[in-house]
Amino acid sequence: MAGRHKVVILGGGFGGLVAAQQLKRVPVDVTLIDRRNFHLFQPLMYQVATGSLSPGEIAAPLRGVLSRQKNVQVLLGEATDIDPVAKRVVLRDGGIFEYDSLIVATGSQTSYYGKDEWRRWAPSLKTIEEATDIRHKILYAFEEAERAKTPSEEEAWLTFVIVGAGATGMELAGALAEIANETLKNDFRHINPRHARILLMEGGERVLTA
Repeated sequence: MAGRHKVVILGGGFGGLVAAQQLKRVPVDVTLIDRRNFHLFQPLMYQVATGSLSPGEIAAPLRGVLSRQKNVQVLLGEATDIDPVAKRVVLRDGGIFEYDSLIVATGSQTSYYGKDEWRRWAPSLKTIEEATDIRHKILYAFEEAERAKTPSEEEAWLTFVIVGAGATGMELAGALAEIANETLKNDFRHINPRHARILLMEGGERVLTA
């Protein structure tokens, strides 16, 4: 195998995974590196955030997905530096991987428009941990509303704001409405979950602009 063209792929999301699969019949050696050892199906993340699916149902082990592709190895690691002159990737643990071709598919991060302090109160929806955090916040809000001492306090706990009316925001709003109107409709004694207000906020001219 020595002397074969070496391809290093950073990231096991859709871009990195598809890139690796497309190289299946190409005479190259592929090393896919990700800081997680599983592929996350992000379009269904909102269902984890609203309790419809468990995290394991949208996460697939990268090694399992690529197990039959003999020219690929999957490694757990986080890249911290790229040396384009020496053509090598440096990992956080000190590991060094040389390459002939490099594919960077590390995904994206949620922008808080310079207001990173918002993250504490409004988690983004990019990871399993963030999805389960949102699920906790949603269910906790109904629990606190049940114990509210005034109508205004109850109304505050039953008001949900979603920023961004793209596909994920729309899906999350719909799933949240289903929780309020169907899933929890008979579960409380002092509040009516159907009174929940869901506010979908979008900076553009319309929802689902894509």
